[in-house]
Amino acid sequence: MPCKIKTGLVAIAMLLVINILNAQQPHKALEEFKRLEGKWEGPATFTGEGKTHQFTYYADFRRTADGSGLYMDEWFNAPGLGVMKGSNLIGYNANDGKIHWFTVDNFGTTHDHLGTWKSAGHFFMQAREVQGGKKFVENIDMTLTGVDTIDLLITATLDGKETERCVATFHHSK
Repeated sequence: MPCKIKTGLVAIAMLLVINILNAQQPHKALEEFKRLEGKWEGPATFTGEGKTHQFTYYADFRRTADGSGLYMDEWFNAPGLGVMKGSNLIGYNANDGKIHWFTVDNFGTTHDHLGTWKSAGHFFMQAREVQGGKKFVENIDMTLTGVDTIDLLITATLDGKETERCVATFHHSK
């Protein structure tokens, strides 16, 4: 086999290996979430339907089996509001350049949030859908304010009117 063909085949093989290795590495946008791995908890205040509820909010972030995404379980038990248990799958979509954060919980919530890192330590995501013929928007703003602290603000609007607000400060639980 001529040397140029062997060199070309080696170059193609090397490119394939590099592409496979790159495909196995999470995108930089997802890498930022490594800081969230582990168990978190903190005080939260939820306001909705004219009532305010205070409780401890819990979250547990862990990598998917191949490390290309994250799972996040969340839960709380709020007097007057109930027990919430949610599961989330977080991954980067190279086609749209966004983080997709899919949520399912026992309160009947199932939606896909689209998000981006606004700056180092500041992540914003949004879910948009129609509920009862009205435009529903949920904004989730997450700021890593320290090595072990996350400030969270969740707002939900229906036809532009705020219907829910949740403010929480999470700390890594040891």
